[in-house]
Amino acid sequence: MHALRKSGSLFQQRRLALQGLSLGFASGLCSFDRVLARTSGEMRTVCVGGGITEIICALGYESCLVGVDTTSRYPASVHRLPSVGYARNLSLEGILSLAPDRVIVGKDAGPVSVLSRLAATGVSVSCMDNDQSIDGLILNIKKVGELLNCPDRADALSRRLSLESIAVAETVHSLENIFRVIFVLGQTPSQFMVAGTNTGANTMLRYAGLHNAFSNFNGYRPVTAEGVIAAQPDLVVFAQSDSLGLEGIRSNASFVVLMNALSATPAALPARWLVFDTMYLLGFGPRMPDAILTLHRAAIQAIRT
Repeated sequence: MHALRKSGSLFQQRRLALQGLSLGFASGLCSFDRVLARTSGEMRTVCVGGGITEIICALGYESCLVGVDTTSRYPASVHRLPSVGYARNLSLEGILSLAPDRVIVGKDAGPVSVLSRLAATGVSVSCMDNDQSIDGLILNIKKVGELLNCPDRADALSRRLSLESIAVAETVHSLENIFRVIFVLGQTPSQFMVAGTNTGANTMLRYAGLHNAFSNFNGYRPVTAEGVIAAQPDLVVFAQSDSLGLEGIRSNASFVVLMNALSATPAALPARWLVFDTMYLLGFGPRMPDAILTLHRAAIQAIRT
């Protein structure tokens, strides 16, 4: 009961602080730091970013989490935590209602004005790097380790994942033939959102020894069925939330359009359609080496079918 009163008191104090707050924003948002009385391991933490949440849990500090965003779905035990919503559309009062001491976010989190106002209430706001690579993962682990005051654990986790990544790189060799892959993140009745270069999806394909069939443009872009046919993919990778699987994709009416397009490509056989959970492949958390190896092995198996 005392803890509830304390949380409520913190919330009220911060709401009062907001009433007199200027909404101006300082450019150094990601460096907001506040000295708090609690030790790092005891601080009430809201995490925005599935990969960052996985790092916190892998370091053994899941107990400090009081809220997460919608991309934080692993480990399954974080499902019990209150959600602060979509990372790019955060609610100030929604976060403050959890009475956090600190908020750890990815660089895509926002709106910026919400994070600025949040820091002005006395909540520590820390921003992680968005380098979607093995090196970026190691850097974020060390940054989180500093925030949680557990550098030794962070170093141990970094060393383990570095060794795993080296082993995966030695296993993942460029396939004898260059197999063209399209990475589909979503569909509409007439178009498909696919990954080009300079994307997390392209990074994963490259790590897995696969060639992106849409390497002729940057970012994520909608393409038509004609564009899929022109790309002539050997494989298709579908990223779906919560691993809905192939049946979940087939339940989408637009799948019929895609299926018709694929029938005119080397990826016509369903065995060459690979389905993965979005955050497993694109979370860039501690599961990254495993995800790379799994994608590589699934691709080889599909090609041999």
